[in-house]
Amino acid sequence: MSKLRLRHLVLLMLTLLSARLGMAQSTTAAMSGIITDKGGAELPGATIIATHGPTNTQYISPTNSEGRYNITNMRVGGPYSVRVTYIGYKDITREGIFLSLGQNQRLDINLSEATEQLNEVVVSGRRDGIMNASRMGSETRVSREQLQRLPTLNRSLNDFVRLTPQANGGTSSSIGGANNRYNNITIDGAVNNDVFGLAPSATPGGQAGTQPIALDAIQEIQVVVSPYDVMLGNFTGGGINAVTRSGSNDLSASIYGFGRNQNSIGKSVTEPRTKADEFYNYQTGARVGGAVVRDKVFFFLNAEIARASTPLGFEPGSSSSSINPTTLAGIAAYAKQRYGYDVGNYGSVTNRTESNKVFGRLDFNLSNNHQLTLRHNYVEAFSDNLTRTSINFRYGNNGYRFSNVTNSSVAELNSRLGRFSNKLLLSYSRIRDRRDTRGTLLPSFSIVDNGNTYLFGTERSSSLNSLNQDIVEVTDNLTATFGKHTLTLGTHNEAFKFRNLFIADGNGAYTFTSLQNFYQDKATRVQAAYATSGDGAAAFKAMQLGFNVQDQYSPLENLRLTAGLRLDVPVFMDKPVYNPLVDNQTAFDSYGDLNTQNVPSGQLLWAPRLGFNYDVNNDAKVQLRGGTGVFTGRVPYVWIANSYTNSGMLQGNLDINNTAYNTSNPNNPRYLSTIETDVTRIPTTYSAGASKTAQINVLAKDFKLPQVWRSNLAVDFRLPGDVIATLEGVYSKTLNDIYYQDANLAAPIGKLAGPDQRPVYASGTARRVDANFTNVYVLKNTDKGYRYNLTAQLQKQFADGLNTSVAYTYGKSKEVNSGFNTTASSNFGFNQIITNPNDPELSFSLNDRRHRVLATAGYTFRYAGDKLATTISAVYEGLAGQPLTYVYGNGTDLNSDGNTGNDLVYIPRDVRDVNEIKLVTTDNRTLAEVQDQLEAFINNDPYLRSRRGQYAERFAARLPWTHQVDVRLAQDFNFQAGGKKNTIQVTFDIINVGNLLNHDWGHQYSVQNNALELLRVESTGNNVQPTFSFPRTIATRSNPWDVASLPSRWQGQLGVRYIFN
Repeated sequence: MSKLRLRHLVLLMLTLLSARLGMAQSTTAAMSGIITDKGGAELPGATIIATHGPTNTQYISPTNSEGRYNITNMRVGGPYSVRVTYIGYKDITREGIFLSLGQNQRLDINLSEATEQLNEVVVSGRRDGIMNASRMGSETRVSREQLQRLPTLNRSLNDFVRLTPQANGGTSSSIGGANNRYNNITIDGAVNNDVFGLAPSATPGGQAGTQPIALDAIQEIQVVVSPYDVMLGNFTGGGINAVTRSGSNDLSASIYGFGRNQNSIGKSVTEPRTKADEFYNYQTGARVGGAVVRDKVFFFLNAEIARASTPLGFEPGSSSSSINPTTLAGIAAYAKQRYGYDVGNYGSVTNRTESNKVFGRLDFNLSNNHQLTLRHNYVEAFSDNLTRTSINFRYGNNGYRFSNVTNSSVAELNSRLGRFSNKLLLSYSRIRDRRDTRGTLLPSFSIVDNGNTYLFGTERSSSLNSLNQDIVEVTDNLTATFGKHTLTLGTHNEAFKFRNLFIADGNGAYTFTSLQNFYQDKATRVQAAYATSGDGAAAFKAMQLGFNVQDQYSPLENLRLTAGLRLDVPVFMDKPVYNPLVDNQTAFDSYGDLNTQNVPSGQLLWAPRLGFNYDVNNDAKVQLRGGTGVFTGRVPYVWIANSYTNSGMLQGNLDINNTAYNTSNPNNPRYLSTIETDVTRIPTTYSAGASKTAQINVLAKDFKLPQVWRSNLAVDFRLPGDVIATLEGVYSKTLNDIYYQDANLAAPIGKLAGPDQRPVYASGTARRVDANFTNVYVLKNTDKGYRYNLTAQLQKQFADGLNTSVAYTYGKSKEVNSGFNTTASSNFGFNQIITNPNDPELSFSLNDRRHRVLATAGYTFRYAGDKLATTISAVYEGLAGQPLTYVYGNGTDLNSDGNTGNDLVYIPRDVRDVNEIKLVTTDNRTLAEVQDQLEAFINNDPYLRSRRGQYAERFAARLPWTHQVDVRLAQDFNFQAGGKKNTIQVTFDIINVGNLLNHDWGHQYSVQNNALELLRVESTGNNVQPTFSFPRTIATRSNPWDVASLPSRWQGQLGVRYIFN
């Protein structure tokens, strides 16, 4: 982007900021309506006084010339009382009104003339977040009562995001079939995503095993899928918005603890059934809220610690491990004698996870027209990471500790002045992540022997691995009401500063192909990476500027329209280092103008939206709602940071691999001549034989942030008993999504023979366009893809706030690349294809979830004069199985495109026809036995059976349905202390209660990486019909999946809480 264009954008932003205009993720609620007399005539100049009971905060508004009022920026929750006065008319008061997060409650009131012989009228209100004029798109609200009463094991946001029918459920926070990195998570209106995108949970601290905030600090959660309010944005999945608790005039507090151990978890579900190893996991904390100055200043504090200790398992010498303890002792002794290195623990190991959280909030009623909120959230956490399997053993010092410290501060000022209201929000987040290695610094040693792998030394991805993130937000929202129109003009701006140091193999890595070679110092491979400029870190600054204008128009009492336009502009203040070798390579021209300095800066991303809500009979019995519009999101910034790290100018690497011994060349020894353990000297020690090539990551010149065109249509019916029935459909068409190409992949040289005639590429360096590079990965946009969800739901909201619901959702999600990895090489190489990896087929998403049944219910029994209360609540999830892909395996690249495990299988019409498939046997089975077993396997799988003579599709097969019921039992003991009600509450959460009743129930299923290597490639080549083997490990199984051990067991968590007021 030119300097002139950037200057104009910055000036525009400053102009809008100075005018205090803006938009924000919702932190408040609103109330609006019409005041009329009994004949329906509007009453201009009537006064509405809404009082928030807990804090005595008053919101005062007159009606305009059309008898309308609109009160914005109101506290979430309640109860509210609303008093309406008008000269010559009898006052009326509505009580017991509760406002949900983001809700604009419609409250129309008819006044009676004072001459009528009536007392002041007091009417009780009701909660109604569904039949409401502000509800246009698809959304779910989770109340504080639901947070307190529904079962939860992890006490996380995700445990309650799953209450959204369009969510994928299970452990995923995917919404509407989109990557969870495409969600936008805010707390008190401030971004709370893992913006850089490394954590699978998509939240800060996720890699350290912590939640971003204590659950006891949360007041309410809102999940939006298709909001047509242009103030809500930065997502193409879903928006997850939480608002925190605040204090009130009444002092209230709670001390709590929740915990579980090996005695509150079921046995393994497969034979032999075994008890869980000894572990513990507990959280304990306290919260207190009250008034500093009654009616004026309020405080809320929450502090919580979490501690967990989990045994690693696969102990050497046990039935779960093929590792011999004597072998381990020998390796440890040699490492000490030869390298002076202590390998660490090689017996039983326990991984620890710890976190400390402190949250504080102050609310100031500066006046009836101005409220100020200040809050800070602090999280400190770490998680030990050491993994082992039955055949892979890591010594204790080959692990690492991931640490995170997050500080997040928010200031929010809500103001009202006549027809105008304003919301100003400022926030700053400081996030620090790092890996701490164990033991002294040493290259990583990998020994492969007789099918087992032994690893010691410093973990190869951890010696140079840290991430600093600083995020500043400025949001302002100015709203004004003119007759039937409510206008909003605003800006939302985020500024990011990143510093990511990641050098894989920064300490060097040696490979030995046998224990004998290890003891003789005969390494066959050395890999290392090192900084060539500075310390090799990717450091850059970026902004995402946003502007919007919106009109909410009510042409009729029962019709509300919202029309708005949003503009997002990404700006990058720094560029990757220029690499002339890439820019000057004309062979890359067919992939666009490839320049390592390409960044998506200055692009204008427009997002118009239109929504409506129509109360068909103007009686809140039938409601038609919907809308259409564009939603702009973010990509994880790590995808962009790859271009800064891998420009070919910041880091160098070497890779000497002599496993393939060339006996005809006496100058090519099979083994390295020396083992250098000083990590600083490895690059110079082996420089003579090192590969000089580099991997390049580059962005397409016209790369844009993700965008979808999303539409929904819904109808809500109020049935007898205040049950709400909803039918809703949501459809999203991809406008801009991501996929990758390798510009350095040369054209195919031919194709396979036989029925599968996919292209074949040259092998080795002949596959490269430019020998200076291994791969040149280009991050590009595609408009291929779509997602939709169809939902039918019944729900009832009770007076105590608990929402009972049952919903069925059918969904489908198709895309080109699911983007579930953080590096370009993984997103490209693990994306399964049929023909051309540079033109991947449109297929199903990893987040595709066809069927989902969700039900929640709860009831409280009060007895003994309200001294005792028992609450039972439950959540049921029935899910269609996870997506599954069938690929070729054996570590052999079928089409020689440089990637193994990415080739989708061809399903033969007849396995006994050699023209369809050439099977070979690699064990003591006969060929006929192999053919019979493969035939039986295909016939037993409905998907494979339906695809005979065709290719498998990416993520088109399914694992079995899963069914899980979670239950919470809560017993309250109420008593008076100091003249106020106090409660001791004992809870027991049971996750997957079906498995507690029957160990064959509640099973969860998995396949590693959601891809099964159905056939192994034994031979392949250009114009050659490949040969395949059918692995015995697959052939002897009736199903391709495993029963996931831990998720399939029931788990219980005991909680004790003392509540005093």
